[in-house]
Amino acid sequence: MLGSYRKRIAAMAIQLAKDDPQLVKEVIARLRKSGDIEADDLVYLDRIADRWIRIAQENQVQGQRR
Repeated sequence: MLGSYRKRIAAMAIQLAKDDPQLVKEVIARLRKSGDIEADDLVYLDRIADRWIRIAQENQVQGQRR
């Protein structure tokens, strides 16, 4: 049961990184700054957020070309 719960939490975190990557990056930065997490914690989630930010920027550039 605990494994299922952890998977759901991970899936929600990844979905949030896709839906609102800036928010995710801000929260991770605040957690690191406050010392609540280590510098290398949540790196995977940070990378997912970076990826979706890049995708959004690329889509915006392509939309402006049309």
